[in-house]
Amino acid sequence: MNGKYSNIKVSGIASAVPSYVMDNMDYIDVFGKRQVMKQAKLTGIYRHHLSYRYQKLSDLCVSAAEKLLEHLQWNREEVKVLILCTQFADYEIPSTAIDLAERLGMGKDCMAYDINLGCSAFDLGIQTIGGLLQSQPDGTKALLLTGDIAILPDSVTMKREDIINIMMFGSGGAATALEKQPENEFSFRNFSDGSGWDAIVRYRKTEMMMQGNKVFEFALNDVATNMSAFVRDLNIEENVDFYVLHQAQKLILDTVTDVCGLPEDKVITSFEEYGNTSSASIPITLCHNRDKYDGKENIQICSCGFGVGLSMGISYFQVPVENILPVIVTDEHFDEHRLHYGEIYTRNVLIMEPKTAIDKFIGRELDSSGCNLGFYGSHEIVEEMQSQLFWKDCELFVDKLDSVAESSSKKYDAVIFDMTIYDEEKVAESAQCLAEQGALSTNSSIVLVAEEEESDETLQSFMSSLSALLQGEYRVNAVVYKAESFDLFPKIFDSPEWLERKISLEDSSDMERPFFLAQAVEKLVSLKFLAVSSTIIHISDSIKEFL
Repeated sequence: MNGKYSNIKVSGIASAVPSYVMDNMDYIDVFGKRQVMKQAKLTGIYRHHLSYRYQKLSDLCVSAAEKLLEHLQWNREEVKVLILCTQFADYEIPSTAIDLAERLGMGKDCMAYDINLGCSAFDLGIQTIGGLLQSQPDGTKALLLTGDIAILPDSVTMKREDIINIMMFGSGGAATALEKQPENEFSFRNFSDGSGWDAIVRYRKTEMMMQGNKVFEFALNDVATNMSAFVRDLNIEENVDFYVLHQAQKLILDTVTDVCGLPEDKVITSFEEYGNTSSASIPITLCHNRDKYDGKENIQICSCGFGVGLSMGISYFQVPVENILPVIVTDEHFDEHRLHYGEIYTRNVLIMEPKTAIDKFIGRELDSSGCNLGFYGSHEIVEEMQSQLFWKDCELFVDKLDSVAESSSKKYDAVIFDMTIYDEEKVAESAQCLAEQGALSTNSSIVLVAEEEESDETLQSFMSSLSALLQGEYRVNAVVYKAESFDLFPKIFDSPEWLERKISLEDSSDMERPFFLAQAVEKLVSLKFLAVSSTIIHISDSIKEFL
């Protein structure tokens, strides 16, 4: 579809990225100089910015939008349209844009919703807003938010080749301000090919799957053909100051530039610093290249976003140079609207005396899954544990076990005992105390975390006796492991050290076993395992055989 608006002004652009930079050259010793340099030569990507675990796409977009709105000195209640185009919205329900309209101070008559788009989001987003503004009076303002998030990967089964692919993508968010103003021409073209829907696809709760050859063919054929036709039909080649293509990678951009015959000195890029930032890549590129606009009051831009769908959009517009802001670097994250969520977000779990690295690791992993936690131990132990968590609303019980029920606002669905700290007598005494004071919910699970012995008989016998002591009202389960096969180097405070440690090892299965242990504990405390009792889960000492 081709179109033209005579009254849409792109008033300003701002973008934001996280501070952590993954420098791909740091991994020459890990993957080998030949492989790293070959990828860098093909993709042109040497660095990219990654978000820490708790930074959401909305945080980057809000940082960009706040700075842009302040710069433009817009009355926020005059913004009547806010659209968020992304593949990684904060929520599936409701549209994240509705939440953002409130956070940014828009009026209640502001139309706000999400559009699920990837690399074509910037162009299709401003084209959509242009259409919506046609029915509004002159001067009506709108805001387009675009971006996607790339976090530090922590998948326990991630292969080295998977990490190499991840080294292409970065986090970024952007805000683009638009107004309905006469005598502002905005021309556009869009195209979609549903036969390539599976070229880039991700089902719910799965990793993204991409067929790079299909994407490359789409860029080489359809994107190049449409871009050439757009420039030719509008006869804008002499007027364009800069061409801004989606920053997929160097090979694709060079190919499209060459096939379309675009002047290389007019094609600006940002992938060298930020990698592929999906729907934020075009505005980030415009902000990143501000030093090239010296001496110009306005610049004429021809942009082209293309990718997942397969879809593409092309736009031709003018933007004031003074309103293209420098790239913002921020690690801020907004937590007021964050709720406990995940498979165990409704479960209350009490961890007894988290002294060991294993206990602390389990606590952090349960926290990451949104679990409602409580900790029993000394002041020093429980306060240290709380300092390592995101959910600071955990309950802390110090020294007096018989006051848990009195001090707690909830009943606990599971209690975790580390058998390297607790002997059988102390476990039985503590579990009975919690049960008698009413601190446990119906059908709670007592989870024993123990080092593996030659036989399960002793542990199984104790589990049976403990169940009998508790009169069969509570379940007793266990997870056992071999301490010598564990390499605990977990992510704390969202540090990238875990990833760097993992990919530096030829065989990182020792690092992966603790994650399997934590996941086993998560299952035992979850609603899905309410019928499981008297079960011992062994963490295999032969993980490398099937990873």
